[in-house]
Amino acid sequence: MGATGEEIGYRDAIRQVHRSLERRLKALQEALDGADDKRAEELRVRMSEVEHMVRVVESLRR
Repeated sequence: MGATGEEIGYRDAIRQVHRSLERRLKALQEALDGADDKRAEELRVRMSEVEHMVRVVESLRR
């Protein structure tokens, strides 16, 4: 049996959120390169938060 329009929309939305979070992680990683110690710590905290959100979104896929 095929997926309903609602299921397809849900999967697409999850995929878009996941891509957005991955782009944010990449931007934070790029900002981390060459950042001073204080800024680097702030960026690592943000990256940790985004990584947590990625795990949450991945759990919604299952």
